[in-house]
Amino acid sequence: MQINNLEVVKVVDQYIKTKLFGKPFDPFIGNNWKVLLMKNGIVTQHIVKEISKVIIEMQNSVEVSEAKIEKRYFSEVPELRMRENYSLEITKTIYERLPYPSNKGGFEKALLEYADADSGVEAIMKVNEYFHNFANVIYIRMDGFLSLYYPDFMVKTADKIYFIETKSDKDLNDPNVKQKQLATLDFLSRINRLSAEDRMGRVWEYILLGENNFYSLQSNNASIDEICQLAKMTQNKVEGKLL
Repeated sequence: MQINNLEVVKVVDQYIKTKLFGKPFDPFIGNNWKVLLMKNGIVTQHIVKEISKVIIEMQNSVEVSEAKIEKRYFSEVPELRMRENYSLEITKTIYERLPYPSNKGGFEKALLEYADADSGVEAIMKVNEYFHNFANVIYIRMDGFLSLYYPDFMVKTADKIYFIETKSDKDLNDPNVKQKQLATLDFLSRINRLSAEDRMGRVWEYILLGENNFYSLQSNNASIDEICQLAKMTQNKVEGKLL
């Protein structure tokens, strides 16, 4: 989508002129354009939702063997701007410091410190959506609109790349969290079908880590690998299936 904005606009234009009303429609004739804005934008909302579905379907239909792989690196962003009193000196990252939220950021701060001290962790990244705008997954929100999801952390170990999302326990059942989970699992499944060379020789996994769960495992000296394996998300787990 970042590369093909013009093509997306062309698709929207074609959809409005040939599909929207089941017959040819030209918004530039007379006051036709007003139809698109009627009823508090319900028509334009419908257009966005339908195009969103098509974009997701097209993205998910691309076979790995057909995919053109473009590698992006966090080092493309030479520095991050942050408030020093809400950041930590982290050894296992490319930046001198990594930030955590100023509002109720104790959980993320604790995870950063714990991962940095874990001998099994090779690298840590706190994903910043304003700087690392390439590190996202496209998903459809419950209202039908496309959105971008940025995982909180990426952690590299000897044989895994973990996408880690930290959530307070009250947010774990949010419907949009489930939408993000399903999109991320699909994204990572396609990464894992690439050659080992194209995925850093590691299996990529998605972790949804609740606050109470983390602190409980931390108090029992569980490693980051152990914590992640216990909090790993699967398709069946997201959909509430036993098998």
